[in-house]
Amino acid sequence: MKTYSRWIGIALIVSVFLVAACSKADSNKDLFSADSLAQDLKATLSQIDSVMAQKIALANHQFGSETQIRELLGAVQSAHEAVTTSCFVDDKGVLRYLEPSEYKSSEGADVSQQEHNQAMLANPQPTLSTAFMAVEGLAVVTLARPLFNGDDQFVGSLVLTIDPSILAQRVLTLNAIPPEYELWAMEPSGMIVCDQDPEEIGKNIFTDPIYDSYASLKELASTIAGSSSGEGRYRFVATGTKREVEKNATWTSFDYYGRTWRVILVKVS
Repeated sequence: MKTYSRWIGIALIVSVFLVAACSKADSNKDLFSADSLAQDLKATLSQIDSVMAQKIALANHQFGSETQIRELLGAVQSAHEAVTTSCFVDDKGVLRYLEPSEYKSSEGADVSQQEHNQAMLANPQPTLSTAFMAVEGLAVVTLARPLFNGDDQFVGSLVLTIDPSILAQRVLTLNAIPPEYELWAMEPSGMIVCDQDPEEIGKNIFTDPIYDSYASLKELASTIAGSSSGEGRYRFVATGTKREVEKNATWTSFDYYGRTWRVILVKVS
């Protein structure tokens, strides 16, 4: 009977250790989930957007002079480390003012044909752009909010250009994700809107020739485009290298101002 009791005790101890180990494994799995990192990306966009809304409200419709507008641009420039420039685009689609001053040479550029500015001019409301090459020479996405004077007339928009490579790296760093993990995001169109590698941002997996040699990536991207979540494998170069590796991917999605981001968390094999 004593022997039987001893074995029961050992079995209980082993069970406790197994449960603890499984719980720890589950915890680590959650830590590295595409869902949690996607929510962090969305929360960051929302944080930047909220700062814009607050500073616009504090300006109290005072957008009649260059000094007033530049004060607003300066106030939002520090919304997040990923913000590269703050811009005022007027009601004709001309980039009138921007900060910091190192990009002043871009002032006066006609940006009315950019997709997000066309949307703003047609229907002034907050927008998130796709990825594109800005006139400042940067691959960015933008958050924009309309500006109205005291008579509720649209006078232009406040636009923040955002470096998505900083967004991705910041989320990985804050979550202490190991270096063998990578994070990127694409729209269902195949447009890469967020990546640790700035060279990837603004490229389309389905149409850009640099991806033609990576059939497994294009195949998986097609699956990602058609499904809000899932998992798969593909081959591509490791971030920051020219070394081709096998990558295990899981993805999820979020929407922001009508833009859909498929957020892909990758572990390099």
